[in-house]
Amino acid sequence: MSVTVTVVVLTYNHEIYIAQALDSILSQEVDFNIQIVVADDGSTDGTKSIINNFFNAHPDKFSVLGKESNHGVRVNALNCFDAVKGEYIAILDGDDYWSDNHKLKRQVDFLEENQDFNGVFHDAEILHIGSVKTKLFSQKKYYSQCYVFNEIVFLSDLIARKMILPSSSALMRSSILKLVNKPLIVDNYSILWKVTCFGIKLSKFYFINEPLSVYRNHNKGISKNAFVQFHLSHINFLQNLLRDDYFKHYKYDIYGSLSAEFKILLDSKKSSLNKTKLFRKYIISEVHKFWYYRKQLFKK
Repeated sequence: MSVTVTVVVLTYNHEIYIAQALDSILSQEVDFNIQIVVADDGSTDGTKSIINNFFNAHPDKFSVLGKESNHGVRVNALNCFDAVKGEYIAILDGDDYWSDNHKLKRQVDFLEENQDFNGVFHDAEILHIGSVKTKLFSQKKYYSQCYVFNEIVFLSDLIARKMILPSSSALMRSSILKLVNKPLIVDNYSILWKVTCFGIKLSKFYFINEPLSVYRNHNKGISKNAFVQFHLSHINFLQNLLRDDYFKHYKYDIYGSLSAEFKILLDSKKSSLNKTKLFRKYIISEVHKFWYYRKQLFKK
């Protein structure tokens, strides 16, 4: 059986959410075959039992991967990428769900008709759980209210992190997985961003300005409980990109993004940070950014 789309579901302790996520995949109205790879990262609640129920009911559609203990998002994601059989790969976090039954069909149709694009994303509704709405997204209802999305997304847009693509909106050609420099993904933060920075090479992404999925904004999200580590992860990744030969033409964008990350940490009230060292690195990034900006001007 040929597979058109592999849906990768990353989950950990999503007992109260995972059934809705999986149901939203099964509800997709498509005229092609779907492989559903569910990667559970050692859940300690009832998540595994719910996943097994879905597998038993639909053994022809589901592949279940799992760890006995928690290894983190990075290991979980990279493991399930090896199981992808489809021409396209879609991402769905276990605590999110797809709200439009034609989401996959629309995205596949677009990529079939536009071979010069490597991926297509869309807007997402934000469902705030509890008091977390005051910590992130400022009670906004949609991603498009938080960021400015261009219809066509280029690598420079991703590097700058001025538009954050909703992870559960992703549909990309599975061939992009061969472009991913796995050794440069060293921790559990912003995995999709890092993957897409490689996956957009020599290509571009398309953005559908409609909310076709729902993102749950809750306190257990990994980025909400490790502010410093989250931004240090971005800094480390960007610095590693400077050593990748492909990204040598994007040094202005990389140093601009580094400056923004250092500024976020400098403006924070975290007492554990060495602000003097951060300020020095911020100034160095600003100088490099200005230098590469001038180089771009002289080339024109």
